[in-house]
Amino acid sequence: MHGILNLNKPRGMSSHDLVREIRRLLPGCKVGHAGTLDPGASGVLPVCVGKATRVVEYLMDLPKGYQAAVELGVTTDTGDAYGRVLERRPLPPLERRRVEALLQSFLGEQEQLPPLYSAIKYRGQPLYKWARKGREVPRKPRKIQIYEIVLLKLDPSGRPQLTFQVKCSRGTYVRTLVEDIGAALGCGAHLFSLVRLFVGSMTLLQSWTLPEVRKRAAAGKLGGLLEPMDRPLAHFPRLSVSDAELLALKQGQVLELELPPSWAAPRGGSLLRIYDRQGAFRALARGFQEGKRWRLKTEKFLVM
Repeated sequence: MHGILNLNKPRGMSSHDLVREIRRLLPGCKVGHAGTLDPGASGVLPVCVGKATRVVEYLMDLPKGYQAAVELGVTTDTGDAYGRVLERRPLPPLERRRVEALLQSFLGEQEQLPPLYSAIKYRGQPLYKWARKGREVPRKPRKIQIYEIVLLKLDPSGRPQLTFQVKCSRGTYVRTLVEDIGAALGCGAHLFSLVRLFVGSMTLLQSWTLPEVRKRAAAGKLGGLLEPMDRPLAHFPRLSVSDAELLALKQGQVLELELPPSWAAPRGGSLLRIYDRQGAFRALARGFQEGKRWRLKTEKFLVM
């Protein structure tokens, strides 16, 4: 059984908890997720099964969308609602136009400092383990990108007071973004709740809940919930090759092909989805343009 399960992770479970549950439902199958969600967050968690585990790294590179609710005026040690309160401050006047302008100022490429309570490792241990010991260890800023950010709700007398949607790159910590927003407003803030709305083309509306997955598994129909592993990779150009060319790619040889001029490769090469003549997805190859010709070399071969 091979494919990608678009799972709706509930609050209160870790991403690893869900992977362990899918492994229990599919004994003997390789299972892995493509992008951790904090236990307190919910939403889209792509779970790769069988040969699809070989494309996890490419799914993790896909843009992600979130809906974040923010409590202003309160900071916590974890940056979310599950941490210890560090400080409370009065709220400034919250005018919608000012808040919208502030959110827009976070658009674009930037460096973000990961939170102390995160799974990033330092000397072999996740940062959150160091934080629990009371140790603040060095953290390296990471380059991220905010593609879109939209204010959905602003209610100064409510709790939470602020809700927004954001589309961002791999490695973005919404908790840190929320803390930065609070700092810019001068009152501090923490992430009240978080829902992941999409990962690439996999959306929350198309996701499956854990009870639905268990029900299908009990009926022996879990395989029907799996998406083909190439569907979330549809943004990569598709190329069909002959059996001889496919064999050459499998053996690690470099193929030289003439491809359409519209397929201009970006610097560093472009990934292509490779299919056989029967239409089966067989590999991912990186193509480098040299004049009117391309040189293709296999990056990942998917033996089916």
